[in-house]
Amino acid sequence: MIRLALILTMLLSQTSNKRVLALYTTSADNATYKQQIQLLNADKPGLNDRDIVVETYIYNDKNAALFNKNQIKGFFTVTLTGKDGGEKYRSTQPITLQKLYSTIDAMPMRKQEVKKP
Repeated sequence: MIRLALILTMLLSQTSNKRVLALYTTSADNATYKQQIQLLNADKPGLNDRDIVVETYIYNDKNAALFNKNQIKGFFTVTLTGKDGGEKYRSTQPITLQKLYSTIDAMPMRKQEVKKP
């Protein structure tokens, strides 16, 4: 039980200092998912600068509850979760880097990060 609590604490501390871009798909061969990956791979330094981690979830029996909990419907969904743990963006279409960055750059926490020397 203590080990589980420690793992949960570690996971919570990791996500609290990162923004999570979660990609939910029914298949790694999904064309929309592949397009999203290509868009994200075009600017890894920009993702790192904004503390973004990309997590991919491919639907299967083991993670069906996660898809249900997060109300994932359809073949592809992308969500952005801020450092505060709140969902900031959701779409069934790929998010462009321009939209991703403008969404994040408008966040109060990001504005504070940019001001820090």
